[in-house]
Amino acid sequence: MGGALLSFLLSYPEFILAAACFLAFAAIRRARDARRRAAPVPVSWPVVGMLPFVVAHLGRLLDAAAAALPELGCTFMFRGPWLVGADFLVTCDPAVFRHCLVANFAGYDKGRDFAEMFDVVGDGLLVADAASWAAKRHLAASVFTSAAFRGFVLSTVERQTRRLLVPFLDHAGGVVELEDVFMRYSLDVSYTVAFAADLDSLSVASAAEPFPPFGEATRVTGEAVLLRHIAPAGWWKLMRWLNVGVERRLADAKAVLDEFVYREIANRRSRPAPAVAGGDDLLSMYMASPIDPAMSDQTLRDAAVGFMFAAKDLIAAALTWLFYMICTHPHVEAKILDELRSLHTTTTAGAVVFDADELRAATYLHAAVLETLRLYPSAPFEEKEAVGDDVLPGGTAVRKGTRVVFCLYAMGRVEGIWGSDCREFRPERWLSTGDGDGGAGKVRQEPSYKFAAFNAGPRSCLGKDLGLSNIKIAAAAIVYNFTVELVAGHVVEPKDSVVLHTKNGLMVRVKRRETA
Repeated sequence: MGGALLSFLLSYPEFILAAACFLAFAAIRRARDARRRAAPVPVSWPVVGMLPFVVAHLGRLLDAAAAALPELGCTFMFRGPWLVGADFLVTCDPAVFRHCLVANFAGYDKGRDFAEMFDVVGDGLLVADAASWAAKRHLAASVFTSAAFRGFVLSTVERQTRRLLVPFLDHAGGVVELEDVFMRYSLDVSYTVAFAADLDSLSVASAAEPFPPFGEATRVTGEAVLLRHIAPAGWWKLMRWLNVGVERRLADAKAVLDEFVYREIANRRSRPAPAVAGGDDLLSMYMASPIDPAMSDQTLRDAAVGFMFAAKDLIAAALTWLFYMICTHPHVEAKILDELRSLHTTTTAGAVVFDADELRAATYLHAAVLETLRLYPSAPFEEKEAVGDDVLPGGTAVRKGTRVVFCLYAMGRVEGIWGSDCREFRPERWLSTGDGDGGAGKVRQEPSYKFAAFNAGPRSCLGKDLGLSNIKIAAAAIVYNFTVELVAGHVVEPKDSVVLHTKNGLMVRVKRRETA
């Protein structure tokens, strides 16, 4: 058959010439159309699809997507290389967010590939599909809505801010890489919340030490999971099978996570039952839950690692970008400082650390945090898979099994959604004016499908309020007690990752405020 086809083509070379001309003209037309647009957009080339767009923008994929999506109507189908099966829909349209994540929630699931890409978190709530999600959500909600657990989280945040974060910055002084500080701080907070044990990776004694193995393992997992999202599944699965490259580093990182977590579980199992039942940390709350009294070590491990994965890096990323915004917008820093000084009018020896109750009145600080998350969402994209055939708002047809990637990073930069000043950092957009939208200065609420930093619909983040409180407690302590200035010439850019870290860290100069 193959020989006959080859003989036919050699006998009639005009067919080969015609096919080559068709492909060449098609490619030229696509490239020409792309150049006519205001921003570069993906072009689907023969054989390789839109892969050249990804290669050309490696290192700045999020910004490239944010520029291209408005040019393509905020929703488009990304075409991967032929025969690889890497096609997926990309969107930053709030109407599509609402349709898929809220109104038609049952029609879009985590998907058959999502759990495998996030296998580091096991079979926990983060990757649960429709069949198991409800039960796991119910169990997690019973923990996160518990007054005892919430109180333990807030007291832990305040304690670690007072005993680790503030003393570390006081001792370090001078030039500090602030993202690393936040990674260590958030690791200490989340580890204590999960296990009621202190790692103290941010202690003054650890100032010159490398990043702790547990924290480094979570960082490696984030980078590996991103590669699994953008690379054809066959590629990273082959790397996993061969145990090479990033997949080998991921396997090593998973081993480190398991060593730490299973050791904590074993320590807890060895304690008398009344001692376990009296704990308010995450592990104790899960072990004492009446919903599943015979919980396996694997289930406990998956719950703890899922929490650590969600909490640690997301909080650290949010704090990093918040202080980048504060450093580059001194008028915002001045307003936050004035607000904090109005809340703390007494003279206190030593550093001041605000608690969550005090900061309820800090509406401008709250608005600055929300505005940071609008422009720099800690999780810059969300992903779902269509359970069946569907038609999206606007008429885009979606076939069963289609992956849908929701680009939150791009959505915060679309004029049609946030106005002509969408790329400006302006906390005031979150504060009411008193003209029909509540009292002046109160924090405004936006629909979750427009501001999806904490997801939207039934899968909205259970820890949203606790996470915001963590960010505000740490930020208030730093702003009130220290001046923080960006090192001259240091470039801060987002890193392509499932968590929005920076490429080069956040180099700042820290100095104790004389008036604090």
